Amino acid sequence: MMSAASIAGWGLVGLLIGSGLRMFVERVVTLPTVTERVAPPAVLEVVTALLFAALAWRTGAKPELFAYSWFAAISAPLAAVDWRTRRLPTRLIWPSGIVLFALFGMAAAVNRDAYPVIRSFAGMVVLLAFYGAIYFLRPGELGGGDLRLGGLLGLVLGWIGWIAVLTGTLLGWLAAAIAVIALRAVRHTEDGRDVPLGPFLMIGTFVTVLATPPV
Repeated sequence: MMSAASIAGWGLVGLLIGSGLRMFVERVVTLPTVTERVAPPAVLEVVTALLFAALAWRTGAKPELFAYSWFAAISAPLAAVDWRTRRLPTRLIWPSGIVLFALFGMAAAVNRDAYPVIRSFAGMVVLLAFYGAIYFLRPGELGGGDLRLGGLLGLVLGWIGWIAVLTGTLLGWLAAAIAVIALRAVRHTEDGRDVPLGPFLMIGTFVTVLATPPV
């Protein structure tokens, strides 16, 4: 268990990383429909800091904290971009997935237990297959970015276990369904396509990670 000072310090690290990733996304990951900031000032930084602190509190000083925190750091700009543009940039997802897998690999090496990282890779494959089936069998239900995001989510959830893969996926879809229903009720329309799926899938993953008791 980490001390309050350590948790706060890790939150500060998240604040700094969130600031750097914001600048990277706004200056390097150019999107044709983004002409301003991807989010209001300080929002991404504060969200990243809070996620870092929550993960430190829940996970403690364990090697997998670095992987979870990297996922938190990259999720904030991904969710913001998806919310604004309904797109998840490939140039941000694939490199992030490589870094995430490498961090889980390092955690497995430190823990001297290869099974979690093997399961993490298998979780990625399973969710890619699941979202791929939806993508090809139900055109228009998912975007290519959502499909690739599924791989990232599989890496994170697979590290925890197969129950987490199922739970995190269901929670994400449930959150998205609730958002669609709320949008239809407010707008009095049957069209829920204005709600991006990505942010809710990431929320489902984080809820699962934070709700899972540390081993």
